[in-house]
Amino acid sequence: EDILLVIEPVLMAPLRRRWLEVITQADGMRETLLSLEGKSDTASRATRKRVVKQLETLLYGFTEEIAKISVLDPACGSGNFLYVGLKCLLDLWKEVSVYAASSGIAGMLPYNVGPWQLHCIETNVYAYELASVVIWIGYIQWLHENVYGIPEAPILQSLQQIIHMDAVIAYDDAGHPVDPVWPNADIIIGNPPFLGDKKMRSVLGDPYVNDLRGLYQGRIPGGADLFAYWFERARHQIETGLSHRAGLLATNSIRDGANRHVLTRIRETGGIFMAWSDRPWMLDGAALRVSIVGFD
Repeated sequence: EDILLVIEPVLMAPLRRRWLEVITQADGMRETLLSLEGKSDTASRATRKRVVKQLETLLYGFTEEIAKISVLDPACGSGNFLYVGLKCLLDLWKEVSVYAASSGIAGMLPYNVGPWQLHCIETNVYAYELASVVIWIGYIQWLHENVYGIPEAPILQSLQQIIHMDAVIAYDDAGHPVDPVWPNADIIIGNPPFLGDKKMRSVLGDPYVNDLRGLYQGRIPGGADLFAYWFERARHQIETGLSHRAGLLATNSIRDGANRHVLTRIRETGGIFMAWSDRPWMLDGAALRVSIVGFD
């Protein structure tokens, strides 16, 4: 339920609005087909054939829109956000399929929607390996539960879109810090690591923190917490047109001090369309207070 607070407004709301537009068009076509029932003259048969083709094109076209959506979690852990996101995309696809079947259009299969739409960045090698398994098993479970069988063997395939790297800093051949390259994705979602400014040096080490602060100088204030760098990277992806929308978690300290600067930068190049100021969140068994921000 907590993950859906991000997934629904950021990933699914635009698709659901688009689906309502498609249904409005499709309902008009279905009314035309109903008006032609029982008519067998040449003109009526030609009109029926044309309208059925238009309806097929409309519905199949929307499933292609769902299939073309790409989603990135730049701190994916074991892939929970992506798993939930994929399930939501598949559920919407099924809704379209059921509507199509009720309109006399059969044969729609879900295999154009799947794990290949998901992208992931993760530094922890174990979480990196686990994310691929979680996503594939979730996909297979959905197919099984909805009576679509299972994919051809091997059913657990490699996902090249899951990248083992640092999401906020990279190094060039000379060893100088540079901005990392994120995969292009329409939607960015996730739960960046919660590590406060005062703990960063003890956990990550002075060299790493010095490089990170230096790389983002002028963009992120020196006293910001670690999650702020994911917000800035996501903002940059949207500003440059490589992504369209983002929904990320932060500790509720994003509202104050140096962390608040990332929200100012987001407002300078886009807008915030969703904000949960203060909510409970469980992490490793500990209760936290978080903020959730959606921006575009």
